[in-house]
Amino acid sequence: MTNWFTKYRAEKRAYKAYKKRVNALPVEFRDVMEGIQTYLWTFAGGSGMMEVLTNVLEMFENAVVDGQEVRDVVGEDLADFADSLLNEFPEETWMEKQRNKLRKTLK
Repeated sequence: MTNWFTKYRAEKRAYKAYKKRVNALPVEFRDVMEGIQTYLWTFAGGSGMMEVLTNVLEMFENAVVDGQEVRDVVGEDLADFADSLLNEFPEETWMEKQRNKLRKTLK
């Protein structure tokens, strides 16, 4: 029980630090980051997703330092950008679970 609680507290601290960094972004980047987060968490979750989101956040922070616009980073289609992130997700997504469940119905 202690290990679970320790892990939970560490993940909560990490998430709070992540949110603080997101809130420090310029408005355009912050809005897009929050949109990406909502979209991705619809299909996947867990610690693997936090790693993906943190990588995107670092990309955005670097773009801000370099003076880039958010479209320079994500391109013209934000949904395509977010879907490409899902393809890199290390764990099984909700969509994959549903596809595998459907496949199993055909024996």
